[in-house]
Amino acid sequence: MKRYIILAFSAIVLSVGLSSCGIYGKFKSKTDESVDTLKIPSYTDIFTDKYLLALIDTAMASNLDLKIAHENVEQAKAVLLGAKLAYLPSIYAAPSVTYGTSVGGMQPSLSYGFGQASWELDIFGRTTNKKRIANASKKEMEDYEQAARVELISSVATTYYTLLMVDAQIKTTDEAVTNRAEAVETMKSMKIAGMTDEAAVAQFEASYYSAVAQSKELRLSRIKAENAMRLLLCKDELTIDRDGLYSSVINGNDIDAVNLQVLRVRPDVKAVEHQLERAFYSMNLARANCCPSISISGNIGWNGGLIFSAVGSLLQPIFNSGKNIAEVRSSKHALRAAEYAYSNVLFKAGKEVNDALAAKKSYRSQQPDYENQVNSLARAYDATFTKMSLGKGTYLEVLTAQKDLLVAQMSAIGNAASILMADVDLYQALGGGK
Repeated sequence: MKRYIILAFSAIVLSVGLSSCGIYGKFKSKTDESVDTLKIPSYTDIFTDKYLLALIDTAMASNLDLKIAHENVEQAKAVLLGAKLAYLPSIYAAPSVTYGTSVGGMQPSLSYGFGQASWELDIFGRTTNKKRIANASKKEMEDYEQAARVELISSVATTYYTLLMVDAQIKTTDEAVTNRAEAVETMKSMKIAGMTDEAAVAQFEASYYSAVAQSKELRLSRIKAENAMRLLLCKDELTIDRDGLYSSVINGNDIDAVNLQVLRVRPDVKAVEHQLERAFYSMNLARANCCPSISISGNIGWNGGLIFSAVGSLLQPIFNSGKNIAEVRSSKHALRAAEYAYSNVLFKAGKEVNDALAAKKSYRSQQPDYENQVNSLARAYDATFTKMSLGKGTYLEVLTAQKDLLVAQMSAIGNAASILMADVDLYQALGGGK
């Protein structure tokens, strides 16, 4: 019997020695706190259009996905509160009545029980690590709420700029419709004068109807974009006031470089860091589970006077079918995977910022080229139409010039929209300051 006692005691000492070195460690954040003092661009820094800012404010107040994210944060706070209250003893109402006599006694006795209490002493950090895990989860939910906010703002901005682009495309296409309608009338007059034939008139009519159909298709796209905006704002009926595409490009911001240190406070990067923090404390908890569980339990009652009783107990897991050892090993691998995930998301964040900055610079440099192309093709169209009117050119040259001009105009509009979309990508890549 003495031998078994010595073996049990040795197992306790061994488990404590192997586990205690890793159960009290505190997670060291990878975020440089001084980064918070840097100027992290917010959406008001990136976007300058007053109509867009008004739409963003409306979305922030009414979007249901953002409200869901906020409720997830509140739920995590409630879990954290429960983890903090775990430090307190558990008290139960346990009414009972006992009637009897003592051995050899003659007088019966009556005793009453009022309640029971139990309290696990957090000597080996089991409760502390659970609290820290809950706190990391709460911070992670807060980061996801910020990420949802950034995603919402980016979606509103993208939809808004899409509307500006479609507005400009509709305006350009309608001008093309007007010009092609005039060309059809000119061709009919030239046919009457014997300067052309029915084939040329039919070709110009076909070009006119193509522009009409394109204009109608663009109007459908605008309706869909407006409906998408109303969904983001959770407003069934809303007039979406907006500026012109090129006004937004001209009045846009000039952010051409950022401090990449701010990436460490990007919400998705911070969320992954908090996952790493949870993995760290989960490993601590797995080690703590290999240590003894020390608790005190007691009863409160009445037997002619107030009586208390308390009992201390120690439960030491020695083998537990290898479960505790397996959990420690598993938690180590989970921690290592979380470290890899953190590094991976940080690298991706850097790439996204660099891509957004490069794209914005490139699109801005291309815009004069597109505008010059439009001007050249407009001159070419006028020249070929004049030649045809004088009988020195063919209608096929005019149709080709007509088509090329509209394609170039649409490309210029698309590039102007890409400049604004690059701002959205930059804002999202930076994580969006609050």
